[in-house]
Amino acid sequence: MSSWFGDEDAERRRREDMRGEHRGRGPKNYTRSDDRIREDVNDRLSDDPFVDASEIEVQVSGCEVTLSGTVDSREAKRRAEDITERISGVKHVQNNLRVQQPGASGMTGTQATSTTGSRQNV
Repeated sequence: MSSWFGDEDAERRRREDMRGEHRGRGPKNYTRSDDRIREDVNDRLSDDPFVDASEIEVQVSGCEVTLSGTVDSREAKRRAEDITERISGVKHVQNNLRVQQPGASGMTGTQATSTTGSRQNV
């Protein structure tokens, strides 16, 4: 019996479409280029309202993405990785982001500048 929504075949096709089991499967021997992946990662990180990507560096080699630099919270670090993992063509994400503590100057901790301007070991 068919309804005004279509027959049983139409219902089956709608259910299959909802599952999306083939999403992310490209043509045989297709690999997305590193440049396209890098551009997509940069765009998505820039567009996300919860991640300040101004101190994030993105490198891509062999469809593997490395995130480095600093973010302002652990949540931003995790979110940047999650955003990157969802991008088509990404095989692995190496998250080397560091959380910058509020008020930190960005120095490595091995050297500091005194009030006279000379460097000294800390």
